[in-house]
Amino acid sequence: MVDASLTTVPQLLASTVARVGDQPALGTISDGQLSWRTWLEIDADVRHFTAQLRQANIGAGDRVAQWAPNSYAWIVTDLALLSLGAVHVPLHMSLAESQVGELLGLATAKLLIVDGSRSHAETLAKEADLPLLKHDELFAGKSPEPSGKKDEDGSADPLTEAEIGSEQLATLLFTSGTTGQPRGVMLSHANLTSNAIATSQAIGSDEKELRLGFLPLSHIFARACDLYSWIYRGSRLVLAESRDTVVRDCQLVGPSVINGVPYFYQKIAQKLQDTEPGTLLKLLGGKLKHCYCGGAAIAPEVETLFDRQGLRILSGYGLTETSPVVTVTAHDDYHAGSAGRPIPDVEVKISATGEVLVRGPCVMLGYWNDPTATAETIVDGWLRTGDLGEIDASGHLHIVGREKEIIVLATGKNVAPARVEKCLGGSPLFEHVCVVGDGRKCLGALIVPNPDTLRDEIRRQRLWVWSRRRAVTHPRIRAWFRQEMDRLLAQISAEEQVGRFAILDRNFTVEQGEITAKLSLRRKTIAANFAREIEQMYSK
Repeated sequence: MVDASLTTVPQLLASTVARVGDQPALGTISDGQLSWRTWLEIDADVRHFTAQLRQANIGAGDRVAQWAPNSYAWIVTDLALLSLGAVHVPLHMSLAESQVGELLGLATAKLLIVDGSRSHAETLAKEADLPLLKHDELFAGKSPEPSGKKDEDGSADPLTEAEIGSEQLATLLFTSGTTGQPRGVMLSHANLTSNAIATSQAIGSDEKELRLGFLPLSHIFARACDLYSWIYRGSRLVLAESRDTVVRDCQLVGPSVINGVPYFYQKIAQKLQDTEPGTLLKLLGGKLKHCYCGGAAIAPEVETLFDRQGLRILSGYGLTETSPVVTVTAHDDYHAGSAGRPIPDVEVKISATGEVLVRGPCVMLGYWNDPTATAETIVDGWLRTGDLGEIDASGHLHIVGREKEIIVLATGKNVAPARVEKCLGGSPLFEHVCVVGDGRKCLGALIVPNPDTLRDEIRRQRLWVWSRRRAVTHPRIRAWFRQEMDRLLAQISAEEQVGRFAILDRNFTVEQGEITAKLSLRRKTIAANFAREIEQMYSK
């Protein structure tokens, strides 16, 4: 049994290397070919990277940014930085260069690390007055391919466990959420390790687990639930070659566990409409036992489809400020529509206004250089999540929506738009839905159609459509969407029904500030960018 008193990430790694060092640990896929590294090989590369970073004058407390996609080098860089006592500042790949430059300044980063695909990284680093390192430079003098033996180049060991305190800042994560204002969430080693351990214990720690990871490691969800939980368990993790090869990689790897977000499961569900039971399991490699979901609420239609196929989606709840997991659904404690129960040592309660409050070792140190926002968010040890929720009689948490996103209709009725969007999200017709209606007599919906489904329906009905605009305004297409919405919303209240809607001829984009990197809606920006469509929608 792994020692639950482990309180730093280097301790997690050292414990696992001591236990199962010679066993396969991490798989990577290149051109469809899977190769493995052992824990000893990973440990050797972490030591080598640590020495390289020391040579770059990186030490305890220094903020180091990494702007790169998932890779073996990403993981080793993360572990090397944490072994030095440095602060890892991972940046999302979807960020524009101007946004990266802003965050580098906010973090007062000392170094920027990139992979070979960042073509303008040199210019960016120069503008930020930062030194630049590439992954292949960190591998200098050492092959990045599996070597089959422990490093013997005399690289200095990482800092000893005693030199890194459990409350020491480990990572700085910038999250703009749905407001568009960057905030740096400060997470300690204790935040990260306690969350990985408690989450593993809540769902069952299994050293035989084989996990396929495809969510971006720059997000805390994948980093805690795929990366650090894997280190704690001493199990096996395979990185998908890309987000476009996930289904193929499932076939190649045959994972027993995957972590996904609702958008991923929605896309898989669209492939499975009207298929025989067992099709889902075959599609995802034939050996899958657990599908975990986080980031947002899963649509009932998708959850039901997976359940009928014999693979339940086990949802959880969390946020960056809680490292991130607060609640999880265990396989033997499944309640459809819920986000599960709190993990060990984490407390959850609902305030008088319906807000979800969280207390425990997972709660962040605070916001970077923002004591006012920290004091407003953490009150008497309880973190104010900004989410509205309910706890049912069996202790399961249900998320209703965001406190600041409540729509007040002209009738005085309050509506949580996320609940309506969740109901619509399972349909193969909808790529994205944003519900509006503040001050209006009824709800409205801005709908981004699924282009493949829309194209197939136009062909099936043999409609005369000569432009993208005509495709989303054709009366028969609108009638089809109306029918689907009425079906999906049949079981919710009258004030939650969508009275008006517009089908958009383009998607919401990160570049235009309409969605976040994890596909959360930025409602104010969407309302501003589509103000004309909203006015036309309500004028009919």
